[in-house]
Order: sequence, then C-alpha cells, then structure tokens
Amino acid sequence: MGLKEKFADLSARLREVEGENLLAVIVYGSALAVPGGAKRSDYEWLIVLRRFNAVDLRRVRPVIQSLVQAGYALPSFFSERELRDSLDVFPIEFRQMKRTYEVVYGPDLLANLEASPANLRQQVEYELRAKMLRLRSTFLPASESAERLQRLMTDSVGSFVHVLRPILELLGEEPPVDRRAATTQVGARLGLDLAPILRILSLRDEPVSLLEVEIQDLFSAYLDCLGAVIEAIDKLPSGR
Repeated sequence: MGLKEKFADLSARLREVEGENLLAVIVYGSALAVPGGAKRSDYEWLIVLRRFNAVDLRRVRPVIQSLVQAGYALPSFFSERELRDSLDVFPIEFRQMKRTYEVVYGPDLLANLEASPANLRQQVEYELRAKMLRLRSTFLPASESAERLQRLMTDSVGSFVHVLRPILELLGEEPPVDRRAATTQVGARLGLDLAPILRILSLRDEPVSLLEVEIQDLFSAYLDCLGAVIEAIDKLPSGR
C-alpha cells in the first residue's frame, strides 16, 4: 500500500473541512528514508493551504488531534505564499523535507524550491549558537544531579546532530541518514574529534549509568566539541 492510500482518510477529512482551500499534504522524514519498521512518530507532515488564518486552524484541529492521538507527529502548516517566502528563513527544514518526501494530496510544491547555500550556512551557525546558549543555561539546574545532567545531554544531542547534517551539504556531500554516520562524516570533513557527541548518542540509545565525575567530564567535552564545530562553521565562506 502506497502512502496516498495509507493516508487517504487524512486527506479526505482535511478536504471535508477546508474544501478547495486545501492545496497539498506532503509526508516526509525518517519513516521514508529508512522504510520498514518505522514508528508513526517518524512520519513528518507538511500541510499547505491557499490561505491560513485562525478560522482554518479551528477547522483542522479535530483532524490533527486524531492524527496525534494515533501516534503521529504534529504537522507544519504553511500558506501557499508562506511556503515560497520562507526558503531563506528555514533552509535546513526545507532541505530535510526535499531529501525524502512523498505527496499524499495535491501538487508537488517542493520540487522546484531551492534554498541558497548562503542562507543554509547562516541558519546552521545560528541554530548551533542558539542551542549552545540554551545548553549552557540549562546546565545550571541540571547540574544539581548526575542523572539530570546525563539526561540533559541525551535529550539535547539529537537536535545538535540535526543541524550537523546540513554542514555536509555545505561541503558538497550527501548527509547519511544515520546519526552516528553523519556525525563521524562531519568530524572527518572538519578535522574535528566528535567522539563526545558519538558517546552521548550511544547513551541516548542504550542508557548506562555513569559516575558523576564521568558525566561532568563528558559534559565539558561536549561543550568543547560543539564550540569547535561552531568555530569551524564560522570560517566557512558564506557563499560556498
């Protein structure tokens, strides 16, 4: 069964409440990149309306609530114009969508959308710096216990790896889907040792209790590692 058939009910219910205002429903994400055994939460959604206001949000709310209750992720909503105008602001997200997606309903709105490398480099640096600032701030309450500090690292590492993948695109390479493979490849291309990130990814997937001194040392190495990545990205030519 193809995705159009699998999610035909979703498209039909959205058409019921939005009619001709519904332009497209697109599914993307790791569920498509690595088929077989995908969890419902691995499916990500892009829903595009011709116009979008609060009334439309109220109309689609019951449909989306049932989608989420079934275990699927919340969708991203765009109007047709917003989709065109947001390329320079969200190049990481649009490139992620374009890597593996399928149109469930409507035209293929992603086919001709391209984000410039300059905008991509800018967002990568912004996201990494913003996440680093957030990590430093959340360290203060988390450091009250070794368990909380370890959880802070394992909870945050996925969002950092999400931003590491586009670095490979800036360097002219296709990012691997696997988090560890992508991290290793970024480290090799930038000439950096990203072992702390790989270690935290392992703890995220296979939790192990560490001594407090080990956790403190790992967090310190984590910060140093991320700082080195940010410094390397800052030196990349903006138009590369």
